[in-house]
Amino acid sequence: MTENTLRITFGEEEEIKQAARERLRRAEAGEVDETIEQDVRFVLNFETYEDIERLMRPSTLGIIETIVTERPASIRDVAEEVERDYREVHRNLRELEELGVVEFEETGQRKRPILRAGTEEIEFSFRFPRSSVSPTGASA
Repeated sequence: MTENTLRITFGEEEEIKQAARERLRRAEAGEVDETIEQDVRFVLNFETYEDIERLMRPSTLGIIETIVTERPASIRDVAEEVERDYREVHRNLRELEELGVVEFEETGQRKRPILRAGTEEIEFSFRFPRSSVSPTGASA
């Protein structure tokens, strides 16, 4: 994975927090090591099936793929590339923005969709940890 990768995870909140606490503990103890430096990757963790469902729809994944591979200059360019109605694509992009996956660079009246923080790749990691409560809130 590179520094320019947005890592999207599911069910890894505790692991992410624990890793950050461990890096902090080691840094406060005065340790100097590459492994304690802040992880430069961007991690976006989801904990509900509803958010994952919004992200993993084929139409949404097509938009993400277009942003990564084609680097469109505007929302209209995305709509043309995926061969869908502008309004639908605009709605999907707003949803991706709400989820934290996409942001916009504004130039004049154009809004160019890009991955969060200018990252260039996405990596997905889904983990289903054993627990007594599922992400939907129901007991297992």
